[in-house]
Amino acid sequence: MTTFDRRRFLRVAGASMATAALGVSGCARTSSKEERDTQSESQHLLRWWDQFQPLKALQEKTFRGFESAHRGVRVEYTVYNPNEMGQALQLAYKSRKIADVHSIAGLSTPPARLVKDGWFAPVDLPENARSMLPADALLDGLHVFDEKLYSFPIFSFRQYTTLNWFNKQLVERAGGDPENGPATWEEFRALARSMTKGGVYGWIQGLQFAERMQAHLIDLAKAAGAPGETDPRTGEYLHGGDAFVSAVEFLRSLVRDKVVFPASTSLDARTGRARWVTGVAGMFFDGCWNIGVVAGDFKEFADKVGVGPIPSPEGGAVLHNPPTDGTFYISSQSAQPELAGQLLARLVTDDYQAGLATQMDQPPLNLDVVQQADVHPTYRRAIQLFQDGVRLAPTPVGRNAATAQVVAAMRAPRPTLGELVQGILSGQVADARKALRDYAAKQTAERDRAIAEVVKSGAKVGVEDWTFANWTAGKDYTADLYGQA
Repeated sequence: MTTFDRRRFLRVAGASMATAALGVSGCARTSSKEERDTQSESQHLLRWWDQFQPLKALQEKTFRGFESAHRGVRVEYTVYNPNEMGQALQLAYKSRKIADVHSIAGLSTPPARLVKDGWFAPVDLPENARSMLPADALLDGLHVFDEKLYSFPIFSFRQYTTLNWFNKQLVERAGGDPENGPATWEEFRALARSMTKGGVYGWIQGLQFAERMQAHLIDLAKAAGAPGETDPRTGEYLHGGDAFVSAVEFLRSLVRDKVVFPASTSLDARTGRARWVTGVAGMFFDGCWNIGVVAGDFKEFADKVGVGPIPSPEGGAVLHNPPTDGTFYISSQSAQPELAGQLLARLVTDDYQAGLATQMDQPPLNLDVVQQADVHPTYRRAIQLFQDGVRLAPTPVGRNAATAQVVAAMRAPRPTLGELVQGILSGQVADARKALRDYAAKQTAERDRAIAEVVKSGAKVGVEDWTFANWTAGKDYTADLYGQA
């Protein structure tokens, strides 16, 4: 894994510019064959940045295969800590040193806005590769802009970030179910209290990572009955409603119960996991990729790991997720977008999808490959939990692509939802309901402002595009339903 900071970036950027200057000054002299080969090879360097640590082996295998098929091409691959990647991308984009292909982890900016701001180049995906994507996988305003493809999903929407991963030995010792873990919030609290003794705590989490804490809050609110951040029936922002308030109060109750590993406030997702596997805490919220990291980096701990569904007020929650965003993008600064597109085409093949399952990261777009894949039993169980407990929600983009322009024009409220969670858990924000209501009000006002701005540009869009009278809780909202709404 490669980490990144501003000082190091400036050193690298300076060295790169100095190297480029030397290359220009030497162009007048005759190069040797070795030098010409080196220069030719450098002209076919593709740089790829992402944060998918469990996919490292698969990505490297894919890149080596691409290099073998394209003589003179080299793929330079960097895996970032998710908590650091956003800053690295921003610095690199401003300095025109960004990778040819990258994810957008940590940017906290909708893809539509990044497309509008000129971050990306379209993907020229060959027709045979495009035909391998499911019919409902691509939507205008989400993956396609102005009839040009900018990205595509490689992962399924049937997932969430707040599975309950637990140390089976500690759960059993505390009187819990070592196969399934706790189902309800009260069962979770009771088990965490029973675990907390002798220097061991019930729950550990990367509380420093605001973006991930935002994801956990949204998941828990969905488990408490919220259809999402907005209500598909009314278009109303729900952050100030009972589901979000009760979710954040559940998290705050764990702090009050003193079952949280004390150093959690200084941890992010990776460092939190690294401490969890040492046995200092029993339970840890994470996505299905957690076992992929554990099996790769902490193999001796893998057999102690159990997984259960996200805990909810009553147990047996069903969560609703919109269609999946694109995963990787070609930078508008890339000198070789066509070559980058050929590399991206490899990600839609059956071999790569099967490889995704084997690497145990996010669930692959084709979930059928998981049952036959060589994976840890907890990964297979996690995918089954997703299939049982996640349904497809509507997205306003599916009805009106102009809503993507609205999202692109919206400015994120500050503090962010994740920062509010941090403030509430630390005690800096005392009135959680008021803070969440204020956040919802800011979101509503900002959407209204953005709609007015987009309408002035000639687009036809309104708040009604966020409402879906034919949405039914617990059922998939398939593509054909948009035309009936």
